[in-house]
Amino acid sequence: MMKVKHGFTLIELAIALTIVTLLVGGLSVPLSKRLTEQQYAQTQASIDKAMEALVGYALLNQRLPCPDISTTVTDNRDGVEDPLPGSPITCALGANTGAFDFTRSSDSTVGGASWGDLPWKTLGLAAPYNSDAWNNRLRYAVVTYFALPPTSSPNLINSIGTSGDSLLVYCRGQNATGAVAPGCISPGYSVSSDVAFVVYSMGANGWGSTSISSLSIKKPFTAAQLSFAPDEAANAPETEAGTNAAAILSRRQYVTRDRTESTSLSGEFDDLLSFMPRAKLTARLMNAGLYP
Repeated sequence: MMKVKHGFTLIELAIALTIVTLLVGGLSVPLSKRLTEQQYAQTQASIDKAMEALVGYALLNQRLPCPDISTTVTDNRDGVEDPLPGSPITCALGANTGAFDFTRSSDSTVGGASWGDLPWKTLGLAAPYNSDAWNNRLRYAVVTYFALPPTSSPNLINSIGTSGDSLLVYCRGQNATGAVAPGCISPGYSVSSDVAFVVYSMGANGWGSTSISSLSIKKPFTAAQLSFAPDEAANAPETEAGTNAAAILSRRQYVTRDRTESTSLSGEFDDLLSFMPRAKLTARLMNAGLYP
């Protein structure tokens, strides 16, 4: 007698497909999170590489490089530092007449801050260490007179170990709600008030960032974002003219804290920032016999 073979019923197939969908969906979240963490780790490695390259440049040249800020057609942010021509050199002020404000602080005053993109070619870096994991330019800010040549006064060598103007790094952790972010002791907490330079990425959300292959702002800050994520805006290098005046009042101030999602009461924040305290840079110069 011939046996009749039965296939799966539609109900059984539907149940099987539901189970597979649930399993795949359950795996996709951890995999996505793992990829994100890998991207942050890759970006931190690039920042660490840049920090060491900057110290090496200082030891070799007895000065730190100026940021890369030029937006001319022939330069187009080529990864080379942009000092003003003449003698002594100083970092370019830079101004863009386009839709975004590139204004730098007054570098003619002692202790002024200079900021822009990381001059990766000047530092001898190459891909993948010239950008973050999202193909955006790394940012760089430095105490201006630390970029002056050793023949100038003040300069890096004769000023590094003395009291003077510095970059400031905060763990502000606050927004319109006043909530304190994870990793911050209190709103406005000062992580370091004596910083020689900072290197940072605008993170995965890319707010205020520029691609390594373009000067166009990927995601300009909206008015709502400026209100709910002021810590992100505080690090924004190029901000829409007239919408973020508070964030650019002093380009000596930068923010670092734990990452938080857009649903956090303390606002979204995913920037990665590393800084070099003046004391640590002084120690490196002393070990190399360059100071005092």
